[in-house]
Amino acid sequence: MPYLMVHNIVLAITWCLLQEKFTLVEFVLGYLYGYGILYALRTVLDDKKDQRQSLKSGDYFAITARSIGYFFVFLQELIKANLEVVKIVLSRELKMTPGIIAYKLDVKTDAGITLLANSITLTPGTLSIDLSEDRKTLYVHALHMEDAEELEQSIRNSLEKYTKEILG
Repeated sequence: MPYLMVHNIVLAITWCLLQEKFTLVEFVLGYLYGYGILYALRTVLDDKKDQRQSLKSGDYFAITARSIGYFFVFLQELIKANLEVVKIVLSRELKMTPGIIAYKLDVKTDAGITLLANSITLTPGTLSIDLSEDRKTLYVHALHMEDAEELEQSIRNSLEKYTKEILG
């Protein structure tokens, strides 16, 4: 299902380029037209071998809304992490307590694990460094970690929560 959303966004951007206007109104129009095209082609795009779901308007728009929500949660975490790193860098005394945690994943799909790991890495001060063989534990390095439990809860209640809603 998420692959269709990416196609729809590409169609919306293409629409804006063809209209030579990149405004919110044109993007929304392109998004709606793209949805119509994808809906019309749903039988062609539905691949039974990949176990992909059919295009259902309720599910599709729900995933789109969740993705937009994820963007804002990620933006909030990004700003918060940037402020923490700036505070560390600008302080007179460099008081860092770096550490590595073994984060137990609730996300099960490959796409979900990838999105979560990349989001953690893109957030300043944290880095996804490895995934266990059984794909149940993600090892995360933090630049400054006073409490490992606090870092785990922060990831679980923000990035992973929304990742699970989108990609399982």
